[in-house]
Amino acid sequence: MATPAKLRRQLDRLLAEHRRLLDTAFDRTPLWRGSVQESRRRCGKPTCRCTRGELHVSTVFSDRSEEKQRNLSLKGKVLERFRTMTEAYRRVRRNRARAVVVQREILEIFDSLEVARRQDAVKRYGRDLPSHPREGVS
Repeated sequence: MATPAKLRRQLDRLLAEHRRLLDTAFDRTPLWRGSVQESRRRCGKPTCRCTRGELHVSTVFSDRSEEKQRNLSLKGKVLERFRTMTEAYRRVRRNRARAVVVQREILEIFDSLEVARRQDAVKRYGRDLPSHPREGVS
């Protein structure tokens, strides 16, 4: 078992990380559930280069904001706007997942510190208790 001092240092480090993760919740950047990715496909024309393996490349926005996923072809500023919003969404989800792990670790350390403090009390003051339950009772 780690010493209380080491546990407190770990707790301090985790609390600082937790604060950084929560900063994401206070950000006002719009979020969009989806992703922007490159798509490679064949067009279907029999004499096209894509039939020889040189697939057509395009950037596709996968919108998952509703029940059904939609793939849309966006360009220019609109594409960049949605790329920014989808990246912000992934960052929020990633930070939330990490915050859950950090909170669990904080609680484990909290519990360990409680045990250590109780054990310390027994070591320091346990001898002051009467050896028989009826002793010291008036």
